[in-house]
Amino acid sequence: MRVLVWAAAVVLILLGLLTVWTPIPTGVPLLAGGFVLILGTSRHALRWLRGHRRRKMRLDALFTWVEDRAPPAFSAILRRSRPRRKPPQLPDASQSACLTRRDELGSCNPRLRG
Repeated sequence: MRVLVWAAAVVLILLGLLTVWTPIPTGVPLLAGGFVLILGTSRHALRWLRGHRRRKMRLDALFTWVEDRAPPAFSAILRRSRPRRKPPQLPDASQSACLTRRDELGSCNPRLRG
């Protein structure tokens, strides 16, 4: 089954590349459909896209914009490629004291504190 999906994806991508320059706008939807088929069947492709989205914020913003406007089946596949980001860490108590006041040596190193 996976071979059939990949074959359909390749056909869609090739048709999209052939028709992207025509006045009728069929190339971009065909390309997008082919890429979504690949992303839906390949964990390696999802990891590759997730890594690129993590490193390139403009690409991530573009895919987020597409996720919001795509049909539910396509947006579910694209949401799986969202980068996993850690929530911001709050500083612990010893670091927050260093952030608010400096000791007499002007250092936050605990060994240098008096």
